[in-house]
Amino acid sequence: MTTTATAPKLVGPVKGGGFKGAVAFEWTKFWSVRATWWNLTVGLLLTVGFAAMVGASADASAKKGVDVTMPAPHHASQAFLISQLAIVVLATLALTSEYSSGSIRTTLQSVPKRGRMLRCKTLVIGAVVVAAGFVFSLLGTLVAAPLMGEHGDYTGGQLLGTALGAGVYLGLLAVMAIGLGTVLRSAAGTITTLIMVLLALPQLMASSAPSGWRPPPTTCQRRRHRPADPGQRPLRRRSRPAGPRAVGTGRLRRRLRGPAPPRRLGSPYSAPAEHEGPHSARRCAAPSPCPRERGRRAIAVR
Repeated sequence: MTTTATAPKLVGPVKGGGFKGAVAFEWTKFWSVRATWWNLTVGLLLTVGFAAMVGASADASAKKGVDVTMPAPHHASQAFLISQLAIVVLATLALTSEYSSGSIRTTLQSVPKRGRMLRCKTLVIGAVVVAAGFVFSLLGTLVAAPLMGEHGDYTGGQLLGTALGAGVYLGLLAVMAIGLGTVLRSAAGTITTLIMVLLALPQLMASSAPSGWRPPPTTCQRRRHRPADPGQRPLRRRSRPAGPRAVGTGRLRRRLRGPAPPRRLGSPYSAPAEHEGPHSARRCAAPSPCPRERGRRAIAVR
């Protein structure tokens, strides 16, 4: 006699699953590892420390007569040149560590759809990094502004705008790190590639530019070189025409000028003649002949 086991019936609605459950799953994994806390702490310390250095350097430069008229949030944002590397490591390890440890199998068993898993992971990491960048920028500005003295004045709009821009920039950087990590599936390869793109590639492009090339002027530079009088226009150098255009321009000028007045040719020893007429006071000197022609004329006179 055989008995068949029946599946237990679920009482109440099923919770979890779907997109919301996948987001909760990625959120729990992200905050349950120590690498997340370490990277965020290192990023905060790098931003605050480098912002303090930039603020002190700006104050010292202003005392020496260097123009540092820039709001303190803009000076503090230079600290992200270093602290962005901590965000790159954070976003890279959040994905590649699962491939290296083999926990990606558990992740795909919990969220079988790979596309949903990547979207939820990107959403969680991107949101955390945007908030972290906003906080980093605020704290960096609060540290750099007192060190800059009177040169670090800023408004609330400049502070919020710079903080939002920093958060969005770091969020997009984290998304790029996740995408590259998905393709390479290697922490070392992803971090090395992003460091080359962020730090080495701009230096190589700047060094390979032509010697006479200069980047286009920014909006601040254009405003700085505007004339004081609104009706006055900046002087522009006119380039001279060259080639066939120069020949045509010369002929057109001669036609508009009209025929040249006649000149009286006299002997080489006579005084220069004057043009007749009441309105003429110019003197036209006879053209000086060459030495050979001068000798022939002397023999003919004798």
